[in-house]
Amino acid sequence: MARFLLVLKPRSPLDTTALIAGLDPVLDQLEAEVDHRTAAHLSAMLSGSENLRLQLFADVQSKLEGRVLEVVLMSREAMGRGAPLTRERFERLVNLATDTMPHLTPVFRSDRDGPMPFGV
Repeated sequence: MARFLLVLKPRSPLDTTALIAGLDPVLDQLEAEVDHRTAAHLSAMLSGSENLRLQLFADVQSKLEGRVLEVVLMSREAMGRGAPLTRERFERLVNLATDTMPHLTPVFRSDRDGPMPFGV
């Protein structure tokens, strides 16, 4: 099972609702179908290939340094092979997030920074 995590930190304090709402342009460009949304959580389905369904989860987490937005992209693709299809969609997610949400700074990417975020 493939699982990639992106953690985004606001450059200035934002409330929970604004953090989740900031994902809307990214979700539109990924053609994601939101199936659940609250003030601090969002889940959506993304179309991958015919045989690959991708799930996206976003949660606002309170950390010592303030709130962060954690975005997880998951699929049933095998990580042993590097999950190339899921990784490609994750790269697009990261690029869209950094382009459309300049008020957030990526502070952790599981594909580059390791399996667990530290110090966030």
